[in-house]
Amino acid sequence: MNYRPYLSILFFFSALSLLSLLSGCRSSRGSAAGDSSGHLSVAPVSGASADRQSPQDQVEALLGSYRQWSDVSMNVKCSLRAPKSITLSGKATMIYGKEIRISFRMLGFEVGGLYADTDSIFFYEKLNRTMVVESMSRLSAASGLQLADIQDILLSRITYPGAGDSDRGLAKKFRISDDADGIMLRPRSSALPWHYIISPQPALALSALSITLPGKGEALCSYNLPLATDAGPVSPSADIFARYGKQTVDASFFWSLETASWNQGLAPKRNLPKGYRRIPFAALIKSLGAKQ
Repeated sequence: MNYRPYLSILFFFSALSLLSLLSGCRSSRGSAAGDSSGHLSVAPVSGASADRQSPQDQVEALLGSYRQWSDVSMNVKCSLRAPKSITLSGKATMIYGKEIRISFRMLGFEVGGLYADTDSIFFYEKLNRTMVVESMSRLSAASGLQLADIQDILLSRITYPGAGDSDRGLAKKFRISDDADGIMLRPRSSALPWHYIISPQPALALSALSITLPGKGEALCSYNLPLATDAGPVSPSADIFARYGKQTVDASFFWSLETASWNQGLAPKRNLPKGYRRIPFAALIKSLGAKQ
């Protein structure tokens, strides 16, 4: 069976976990207005000059601007441009280090979704009642990134495997240097094949995460200028460009931060659809024309 028309959106999520690298950083700049509906009001992060700060000081300042968060629920839009073109809107809920749930809808009807916890990642589509399941350990083996790290990456926060919530002390985990593209943060462990890029101007912010998996693939996750939230600065979008074998994935997340509800004490819900036919992850990759 040809899964391509129904499962191309699912490969996007797989690529986020499996891949990552810097090739061409394509990042637009945006902002969002505040809100008085009881949700968190968001506003552009201040663009205070960092000209007199050393790269180390700037990294610590950015880490110090983060706030701990336990859960968040908000609307999201996902646009996939390659290998297929599709745009889906839905609702995302994340419980830090425990769970990610995203339900996608078209014309008011759920068409599919993503569920991830510390054990597995599930991708499902309702039209053909099919589901792809992969272990989190396999998806994190190549990069070292765990569920909590993936959550922070989606929210444009610097993270380090096993470090928990980010703070200024996290800077010690990286080799920090100036570069033409910005401030580079490379993990001191050579086993972690990725690095961050921080842009000091027009506001001190994480601009990209780049990872290379030699012989397998590469990807880049780049961010818009962040907005101030209860979790500190968070980008309203994450652009992902990835290559895995012969397959290219080009996609974006757009978070509706003005609708976000933070730290509501949400509990995990392993609420997965039942009676779905499971497709091996290898079959999904093969159907999309990529090499394992």
